[in-house]
Amino acid sequence: MAAVQASKKVVVFGGTGKTGLHVVQQALDRGHHVTVIARSPEKMTIKNDNLVVVKGDIFDIESFSPSFEGKDAILSTFGTAFHSIFNPTTEYSESMKGILQTMKKHGVNRLIVETSWGTEATPGGPFSLEWIIKPLLLNGMLKDMGVMEHMIEKEEGINYTIVRPAGLTNDPPNGKYKIEEGVYCNKTGTTHRIPRADVAACMLNCLDTDQYDKKGIAIATLIEPS
Repeated sequence: MAAVQASKKVVVFGGTGKTGLHVVQQALDRGHHVTVIARSPEKMTIKNDNLVVVKGDIFDIESFSPSFEGKDAILSTFGTAFHSIFNPTTEYSESMKGILQTMKKHGVNRLIVETSWGTEATPGGPFSLEWIIKPLLLNGMLKDMGVMEHMIEKEEGINYTIVRPAGLTNDPPNGKYKIEEGVYCNKTGTTHRIPRADVAACMLNCLDTDQYDKKGIAIATLIEPS
Protein backbone atom coordinates (compact mmCIF):
# COMPACT_ATOMS: atom_id res chain seq x y z
CA MET A 1 0.00 0.00 0.00
CA ALA A 2 1.34 3.44 -0.93
CA ALA A 3 2.14 5.74 1.95
CA VAL A 4 -0.41 8.44 2.64
CA GLN A 5 1.20 11.85 2.24
CA ALA A 6 0.55 14.51 4.86
CA SER A 7 -1.77 17.34 3.89
CA LYS A 8 0.02 20.64 3.39
CA LYS A 9 -1.01 24.27 3.16
CA VAL A 10 0.35 25.78 -0.03
CA VAL A 11 0.21 29.08 -1.90
CA VAL A 12 0.11 28.95 -5.70
CA PHE A 13 1.06 31.80 -8.03
CA GLY A 14 -0.10 31.46 -11.63
CA GLY A 15 -2.90 29.20 -10.46
CA THR A 16 -5.39 30.38 -13.07
CA GLY A 17 -3.01 29.65 -15.95
CA LYS A 18 -2.83 26.55 -18.10
CA THR A 19 -0.26 24.73 -15.96
CA GLY A 20 -1.36 26.35 -12.72
CA LEU A 21 -4.88 24.95 -12.97
CA HIS A 22 -3.39 21.45 -13.09
CA VAL A 23 -1.28 22.23 -10.02
CA VAL A 24 -4.31 23.48 -8.12
CA GLN A 25 -6.57 20.57 -9.06
CA GLN A 26 -3.96 17.91 -8.38
CA ALA A 27 -2.98 19.52 -5.07
CA LEU A 28 -6.61 19.43 -3.98
CA ASP A 29 -6.93 15.83 -5.17
CA ARG A 30 -3.99 14.97 -2.90
CA GLY A 31 -5.71 16.54 0.08
CA HIS A 32 -3.70 19.75 0.28
CA HIS A 33 -5.17 23.11 1.28
CA VAL A 34 -4.55 25.58 -1.53
CA THR A 35 -4.48 29.37 -1.60
CA VAL A 36 -4.26 30.91 -5.07
CA ILE A 37 -3.07 34.48 -5.52
CA ALA A 38 -4.77 35.80 -8.66
CA ARG A 39 -5.04 39.21 -10.24
CA SER A 40 -8.39 38.09 -11.69
CA PRO A 41 -9.98 35.61 -9.25
CA GLU A 42 -12.95 35.15 -11.57
CA LYS A 43 -10.69 33.14 -13.89
CA MET A 44 -10.50 30.33 -11.33
CA THR A 45 -12.75 27.56 -12.64
CA ILE A 46 -12.14 25.09 -9.80
CA LYS A 47 -14.44 24.96 -6.78
CA ASN A 48 -13.40 23.16 -3.60
CA ASP A 49 -13.81 23.62 0.14
CA ASN A 50 -10.02 23.45 0.51
CA LEU A 51 -9.42 26.19 -2.08
CA VAL A 52 -9.15 29.89 -1.28
CA VAL A 53 -8.66 32.41 -4.08
CA VAL A 54 -7.21 35.75 -3.01
CA LYS A 55 -7.24 38.80 -5.24
CA GLY A 56 -3.63 39.89 -5.41
CA ASP A 57 -0.82 41.02 -7.64
CA ILE A 58 2.49 39.16 -7.72
CA PHE A 59 4.25 42.54 -7.95
CA ASP A 60 2.45 43.94 -4.87
CA ILE A 61 3.78 42.32 -1.70
CA GLU A 62 1.09 43.80 0.52
CA SER A 63 -1.62 42.13 -1.56
CA PHE A 64 -0.36 38.60 -0.91
CA SER A 65 1.79 38.78 2.23
CA PRO A 66 -1.01 37.85 4.69
CA SER A 67 -1.69 34.67 2.69
CA PHE A 68 1.81 33.33 3.47
CA GLU A 69 1.14 33.08 7.21
CA GLY A 70 1.10 29.46 8.40
CA LYS A 71 1.84 27.97 4.98
CA ASP A 72 4.13 25.03 4.28
CA ALA A 73 5.22 25.82 0.73
CA ILE A 74 4.99 28.27 -2.16
CA LEU A 75 4.54 27.00 -5.72
CA SER A 76 4.83 29.23 -8.78
CA THR A 77 3.82 28.63 -12.37
CA PHE A 78 3.78 32.36 -13.05
CA GLY A 79 4.16 33.30 -16.70
CA THR A 80 4.59 36.65 -18.42
CA ALA A 81 2.46 38.07 -21.21
CA PHE A 82 3.11 36.66 -24.68
CA HIS A 83 5.03 39.74 -25.87
CA SER A 84 7.66 39.13 -23.18
CA ILE A 85 8.71 35.95 -24.92
CA PHE A 86 10.44 38.08 -27.55
CA ASN A 87 11.06 41.36 -25.70
CA PRO A 88 13.29 42.11 -22.71
CA THR A 89 11.53 41.53 -19.40
CA THR A 90 12.33 41.51 -15.70
CA GLU A 91 8.95 40.24 -14.55
CA TYR A 92 10.23 36.86 -13.35
CA SER A 93 13.13 38.22 -11.33
CA GLU A 94 11.26 41.25 -9.99
CA SER A 95 8.28 39.20 -8.82
CA MET A 96 10.52 36.60 -7.19
CA LYS A 97 12.22 39.28 -5.07
CA GLY A 98 8.89 39.94 -3.38
CA ILE A 99 8.08 36.26 -2.97
CA LEU A 100 11.43 35.49 -1.33
CA GLN A 101 11.15 38.51 0.94
CA THR A 102 7.66 37.48 2.03
CA MET A 103 8.65 33.86 2.59
CA LYS A 104 11.34 34.97 5.01
CA LYS A 105 8.97 37.34 6.78
CA HIS A 106 6.49 34.53 7.48
CA GLY A 107 8.97 31.71 8.05
CA VAL A 108 8.08 29.72 4.91
CA ASN A 109 11.15 28.03 3.44
CA ARG A 110 9.89 25.58 0.78
CA LEU A 111 9.70 26.92 -2.78
CA ILE A 112 8.92 25.04 -5.99
CA VAL A 113 9.13 27.05 -9.21
CA GLU A 114 8.43 26.18 -12.84
CA THR A 115 10.80 27.70 -15.39
CA SER A 116 11.91 26.09 -18.66
CA TRP A 117 14.56 24.16 -20.51
CA GLY A 118 17.33 26.42 -21.77
CA THR A 119 17.64 29.05 -19.06
CA GLU A 120 21.43 28.69 -19.22
CA ALA A 121 23.84 28.08 -22.08
CA THR A 122 24.71 24.40 -22.12
CA PRO A 123 27.21 22.85 -24.57
CA GLY A 124 25.66 19.87 -26.28
CA GLY A 125 22.09 20.97 -25.69
CA PRO A 126 19.35 20.12 -28.20
CA PHE A 127 20.15 21.76 -31.55
CA SER A 128 16.71 23.29 -32.11
CA LEU A 129 16.73 24.88 -28.67
CA GLU A 130 20.30 26.16 -28.68
CA TRP A 131 20.36 27.46 -32.25
CA ILE A 132 16.74 28.31 -33.15
CA ILE A 133 14.51 28.82 -30.12
CA LYS A 134 16.97 30.34 -27.66
CA PRO A 135 18.26 33.06 -30.02
CA LEU A 136 14.66 34.20 -30.44
CA LEU A 137 13.84 34.10 -26.73
CA LEU A 138 17.18 34.91 -25.11
CA ASN A 139 16.51 38.61 -24.54
CA GLY A 140 13.07 37.93 -23.08
CA MET A 141 11.60 35.11 -21.10
CA LEU A 142 14.52 32.69 -20.87
CA LYS A 143 17.09 35.33 -19.93
CA ASP A 144 15.04 36.64 -17.03
CA MET A 145 14.09 33.14 -15.93
CA GLY A 146 17.81 32.48 -15.62
CA VAL A 147 18.27 35.62 -13.53
CA MET A 148 15.43 34.47 -11.28
CA GLU A 149 16.93 31.00 -10.90
CA HIS A 150 20.28 32.40 -9.76
CA MET A 151 18.48 34.67 -7.32
CA ILE A 152 16.69 31.70 -5.78
CA GLU A 153 19.83 29.58 -5.62
CA LYS A 154 21.75 32.29 -3.75
CA GLU A 155 19.00 33.01 -1.21
CA GLU A 156 19.91 31.69 2.22
CA GLY A 157 17.29 29.75 4.16
CA ILE A 158 15.19 28.81 1.12
CA ASN A 159 14.74 25.14 0.27
CA TYR A 160 13.98 25.38 -3.43
CA THR A 161 13.32 23.08 -6.34
CA ILE A 162 13.45 24.58 -9.83
CA VAL A 163 11.45 22.49 -12.30
CA ARG A 164 12.50 23.02 -15.94
CA PRO A 165 10.04 21.39 -18.35
CA ALA A 166 10.52 20.78 -22.05
CA GLY A 167 7.97 22.24 -24.48
CA LEU A 168 4.57 22.30 -22.81
CA THR A 169 1.55 20.57 -24.33
CA ASN A 170 -2.10 20.23 -23.36
CA ASP A 171 -2.04 16.47 -23.91
CA PRO A 172 -3.45 14.17 -21.21
CA PRO A 173 -0.91 13.15 -18.57
CA ASN A 174 0.77 9.77 -18.90
CA GLY A 175 3.15 9.92 -15.95
CA LYS A 176 6.00 8.67 -18.13
CA TYR A 177 8.63 11.36 -17.88
CA LYS A 178 12.33 11.59 -17.11
CA ILE A 179 13.83 13.79 -14.41
CA GLU A 180 17.43 14.86 -14.82
CA GLU A 181 19.45 17.42 -12.90
CA GLY A 182 20.44 20.31 -15.13
CA VAL A 183 19.03 22.61 -17.78
CA TYR A 184 18.04 19.94 -20.32
CA CYS A 185 17.37 16.23 -20.40
CA ASN A 186 20.56 15.54 -22.33
CA LYS A 187 20.44 11.78 -22.31
CA THR A 188 18.69 9.79 -25.01
CA GLY A 189 15.21 8.42 -24.54
CA THR A 190 13.16 11.59 -24.15
CA THR A 191 11.11 13.83 -26.38
CA HIS A 192 11.33 17.62 -26.29
CA ARG A 193 7.76 17.87 -25.00
CA ILE A 194 5.76 17.21 -21.83
CA PRO A 195 2.07 17.60 -20.86
CA ARG A 196 1.33 20.41 -18.43
CA ALA A 197 -0.46 17.93 -16.18
CA ASP A 198 2.75 15.90 -15.81
CA VAL A 199 4.67 19.06 -14.92
CA ALA A 200 2.11 19.74 -12.20
CA ALA A 201 2.46 16.19 -10.88
CA CYS A 202 6.24 16.53 -10.77
CA MET A 203 6.04 19.80 -8.85
CA LEU A 204 3.69 18.31 -6.28
CA ASN A 205 5.78 15.16 -5.96
CA CYS A 206 8.66 17.40 -4.95
CA LEU A 207 6.66 18.36 -1.86
CA ASP A 208 6.86 14.78 -0.62
CA THR A 209 10.54 14.04 -1.10
CA ASP A 210 13.86 15.64 -0.26
CA GLN A 211 15.49 14.10 -3.34
CA TYR A 212 15.34 17.36 -5.29
CA ASP A 213 15.86 19.83 -2.46
CA LYS A 214 18.04 22.77 -3.54
CA LYS A 215 18.29 21.44 -7.08
CA GLY A 216 17.27 22.43 -10.58
CA ILE A 217 15.76 19.57 -12.55
CA ALA A 218 14.81 19.17 -16.20
CA ILE A 219 11.81 17.03 -17.15
CA ALA A 220 10.57 15.63 -20.46
CA THR A 221 8.31 12.86 -21.69
CA LEU A 222 9.95 9.50 -22.32
CA ILE A 223 9.96 8.14 -25.86
CA GLU A 224 7.54 5.23 -26.18
CA PRO A 225 9.11 2.01 -27.48
CA SER A 226 8.17 1.37 -31.11
